[in-house]
Amino acid sequence: MNTKKIIKIVIVEDDLYFQKALTKYVQTICNPAIYPHLDFHIKSYSNAHECIEELENDTNIMILDYFLINEEETDVLTGADIVIEANKYCTDCKIIMISAQQNKNVTTQLLQQGIYEYVDKNINSNNRIGAILQKVLKDESQLIENKNLEE
Repeated sequence: MNTKKIIKIVIVEDDLYFQKALTKYVQTICNPAIYPHLDFHIKSYSNAHECIEELENDTNIMILDYFLINEEETDVLTGADIVIEANKYCTDCKIIMISAQQNKNVTTQLLQQGIYEYVDKNINSNNRIGAILQKVLKDESQLIENKNLEE
């Protein structure tokens, strides 16, 4: 019996251009021809509130911007706030934080909170995110293949 696992990926980025580009890039990486044992559900959000409201406990991967600016919000939340919520509801979720912030204490705190990887937002960010994502997907695909061989 061949089992396909659904991989739920959430992207949270307030810069709509970067959000669309990142989402398209992630969709390109999540190619069913490369990962035949995986089905992909990718959602994008432009602010923390939307993400937290729709957070599913079986989310596998989150790619979060640290700074999330939204003039419509009275209480501004950051990617770190999403990490706190994700740690409550999505205990197996791999969180990739991406940011241009330069405070090493913030980065250290995020790593202590259990993020999977931290990526500096720069011209090479997509390449780094792609490499991390491919590693996670390869590991997930391998687990499914091994499970199918056991059955």
